[in-house]
Amino acid sequence: MIRIACLLFSLFILTGFSKPRIIDNGEFQEPAIDKLIQWVPEQIPRTVSFYFDTDGDGVSDIIIAYYLIEAYACRELCTIELREFEDHWILVSSIGENPYAYYIVKKWSMWRETEKEDWKSVKKSSGSVYKYKDHDEWFNDKFLKLWPEMAP
Repeated sequence: MIRIACLLFSLFILTGFSKPRIIDNGEFQEPAIDKLIQWVPEQIPRTVSFYFDTDGDGVSDIIIAYYLIEAYACRELCTIELREFEDHWILVSSIGENPYAYYIVKKWSMWRETEKEDWKSVKKSSGSVYKYKDHDEWFNDKFLKLWPEMAP
């Protein structure tokens, strides 16, 4: 009986009903789309935030912002659903009388585990700026090394 319980517990963990494992550099295994419990457009400009419940408790375990390509009013021709394609999703909102359709690319930009945390990403373009005390130090140590002809 204990062996069966251990086997069932192992299957439960291996089939994706656990929290997403997040590695130090920000990489993680994306949850399956059937774990999606909510989505919110434009929390970060030009993205749609997907709230995933990976352990089945009804509370989001990870929030992932995916790139938004286009949103358009679809009037009475839309049905409220999620449509999945090879490289994108189409989501239709249920807000008001005029729903919107959102085209979302299956490529995430940022993530966070709760709404209280800051957004995280693997690539940050401003990371090197904070290494310098002021503009002059950055200009002399970083910028002029790349473009010496711009020196005053």
